[in-house]
Amino acid sequence: MIAWDWQAPGRLIVGPGSLSRLGELVAEERVLLVTSQGWRQRGIVGRISGLLPGVEVAVFDQVEPNPDIDALDAVLPMLREAGAALILAVGGGSAIDTAKGLAVALPAPDWRFAAHFREGGALPQHDPLPILAVPTTAGTGAEVTPFATIWDKAKQQKHSLQSNLLMPRGVILDAELTLDLPRATTIASGLDALSHAFEAVWNVNATSLSDGFALQALRLLFRHLPAVVEQPHALAGRTAMLEASLLAGMAIAQTRTALVHSMSYPLTAALGVPHGLACGAFLAGVLAYNAEADDGRIARAAQALGFRDVAALRQALDDLLARLGLANELAAAGATRAAVEPLAGEMINPARAGNNLRAAGIPDVRGILSASLG
Repeated sequence: MIAWDWQAPGRLIVGPGSLSRLGELVAEERVLLVTSQGWRQRGIVGRISGLLPGVEVAVFDQVEPNPDIDALDAVLPMLREAGAALILAVGGGSAIDTAKGLAVALPAPDWRFAAHFREGGALPQHDPLPILAVPTTAGTGAEVTPFATIWDKAKQQKHSLQSNLLMPRGVILDAELTLDLPRATTIASGLDALSHAFEAVWNVNATSLSDGFALQALRLLFRHLPAVVEQPHALAGRTAMLEASLLAGMAIAQTRTALVHSMSYPLTAALGVPHGLACGAFLAGVLAYNAEADDGRIARAAQALGFRDVAALRQALDDLLARLGLANELAAAGATRAAVEPLAGEMINPARAGNNLRAAGIPDVRGILSASLG
C-alpha cells in the first residue's frame, strides 16, 4: 500500500443552466476572461459581463489548441496591464491550461515561459492568481487537476506546470454549453476522459480514492459517450459526460497519466493529431499489454464494471472504439501507421510511462503501435 495525500478541488456547481450562478463564485473586482474566438462569437463575453455586474472583465480570446510558450510570452505584457485579480476560463482543456499558465505568469513582472522551460529558469515566487473554470468540452478534466500542459511547438515538446495552487477554486459544469460540440470534438475529448480513467486504474500510484473516481467515470463513459455522439443534443447525456470527465480528472490528479499518454504526445507534437484521438489510438493496445502482467487490479475493475473478466472488458472497449469510428477519425487526422512508426523512439516519456502498471521500452511501444494501427 502506498502512502498518499489528497488535495480536494474547489467548489463544484453542476447542472444545466448553472453558468447563471457564476456570481456566487466571484468576489474580485477585476477578472480576466480566458476563452476562444469561437466563444466570443457565440456571445460569451457579453453573457459573462451580464452575470458579473460591477466587475471589470478584461478578455483574452486568443486561446488556440495546445497553448504554446512563445504565443503566451507574446501576450504577457498586455495582459499584465489588465491587473486582474482572478482568471475565469471558459472553454476546453486548452483554455483551462492557458488560464493556469497565465495564473502563474501574470503576478511575476519579468517571468517568461521560454526562460523557464527552455533555459531552466525558476518558477515565480508569487502564488498564482486564483482560477475559476467553466469547461465546455468533456474530456481533459483540467478543471479539477493541479496540472497545466504547455507546448513548445517550435521544438515539438510538451511541458507541464504542477502545483496544488493551480487547482481551480471553483468549477461550473453546465451541459448547455456543450450541446453544439462538433462530433469530432465530442469523440476526441471523450477519448481523453476514457484514457484518464483507464490509466488511473492500471497505475502504480492508484489508491482506493482514485479507483473509485476512475471506475465511476468508466461506467458513465461506456454508457454515455457513444450515446452523445449519436444524439448530441441529449442534455442528460452531456451532463453525464461532464461528470465523467471531472471524475476521471480527479483520478489522474492522484495518479497522473501513464503509457497511453506517453505514447500519444509525439502524435500531437509532430503530426498535430488532437490529443484525445492520439490517446485513443493506443488505448486498447495498452490495455492488452498491461493485461498480460495484471496483478489483479484490471480483473477487479472489469468485474466492478459488470464484465465477466478482462477479455470481456477488452471486447467492450474494442466495440466502443469501433462504434465511435476511431479508425476513420485517426486516418482523417493523419495518424496512419506509416506516419506514426517513425515516432516510436519518442514515445517513452519517463514521467508518464513510469506510472504504468507494466514497465515498457521502445520494443514494447513498437509492438503496441503495430497492434493498434494495423
